[in-house]
Amino acid sequence: MSLIIDAHVLHSLPLSNPNRDEYGSPKTAVYGAVERSRISSACLKRGCRIKVEDILGDRALRTRRVPGEVAAELRRRGWDEQEATEAGETVVLAAGVKGLAITEAGVTSVMLYLPAAGISLLADLVEAHRDTIALAAQQAKAKADADAAKGKKTGPKTKAPKLDKETDQKVKAVKEQVLQIIASRNGAIAAFGRMLANTPEVTVDGAIAVAHAITTHAADEQRDFFTAVDDVTGTDNGSAHMGNAAYTSGTFYRYSTINVDELLRNLDGDREAATELTRAFLTEFARYAPSAKKNSTAPFTPPALVYFAVRADQPINLEGAFEAPVTADDTSGWTAPSITALDQHAAATHAFYGTDALLTAAHSGTAPNLGTLTALGTRIPGLKDLVETITTAALPEAGQ
Repeated sequence: MSLIIDAHVLHSLPLSNPNRDEYGSPKTAVYGAVERSRISSACLKRGCRIKVEDILGDRALRTRRVPGEVAAELRRRGWDEQEATEAGETVVLAAGVKGLAITEAGVTSVMLYLPAAGISLLADLVEAHRDTIALAAQQAKAKADADAAKGKKTGPKTKAPKLDKETDQKVKAVKEQVLQIIASRNGAIAAFGRMLANTPEVTVDGAIAVAHAITTHAADEQRDFFTAVDDVTGTDNGSAHMGNAAYTSGTFYRYSTINVDELLRNLDGDREAATELTRAFLTEFARYAPSAKKNSTAPFTPPALVYFAVRADQPINLEGAFEAPVTADDTSGWTAPSITALDQHAAATHAFYGTDALLTAAHSGTAPNLGTLTALGTRIPGLKDLVETITTAALPEAGQ
């Protein structure tokens, strides 16, 4: 049995550009033979992750700039610029991860994802084992060069240092320490997962999955011609800049699911940490509004409907409620018929699967027609109480 929390949100966004493509236009998707506006799962996950980290007070860094961050920490400790830079690069290479290299720009060839506290730990390791780390980095570089030279006429450019038995043991020990820091995890990494190729001990299967959000209806791009008026008038009628911006609007369906069992495994069974993280994520996922172009659109609307369900079998995405695009008129708008469609699809799903595995379900929101719902569980007026009800149902032993 897997314990699952499904989160479903219907959110009406006003004229805005919540997630831009490479041309600056709102992202789109075709579903049910019509084009919808889309917010990518990556956008939703990162936005929620940053908010959750702020709540928990425990940041994680997903970056290629670990060498520079370690170097900055060493400079704060009194190291000079060149030595700090070299040490920052060396300690990352010392892990001996296949395919992990330092580019000419001084960043790693792939992104690393580690708790922010890992930067200080790596700096501590450099200060305690500077020479040994340098040897480990030379070994890693020599091996990488040898691998790259296989099948080629030119040989490796870096020779591995010859080590006596005692030094070799020290190198192996420090490599393991560096790898342990890179492989360490906090709540955000436990929740959203991590992958580093060729290094299974670093990989974490995330406990939270997030779908792309799309409008429940067909949606068109809306263009806006604008001018920027020059406050100092001249002979050009005062326009300093003219252009076109792209926007969209509509009711978006957002879906995410938390594998509670996976989250507990990733947190080594810490129910208190799992409860705190679940509470924070459900809260932020429910009220999340992308911040792109926020100063020119202010799309900070509350969600129309938030529906959470605790299940003992499998996650269930209710996107199928909108495969046939919702229709609206000038009196209903998109939100009310979207809520009705979701309620009806949930009822059909319950009839098909049965409700034995549905442990708890409840909903809340700001839409006026929530009192008519029949398949979305108990109505709870406030988001805080809704989150607490679901979190307690999913993690009943937490804090006891």
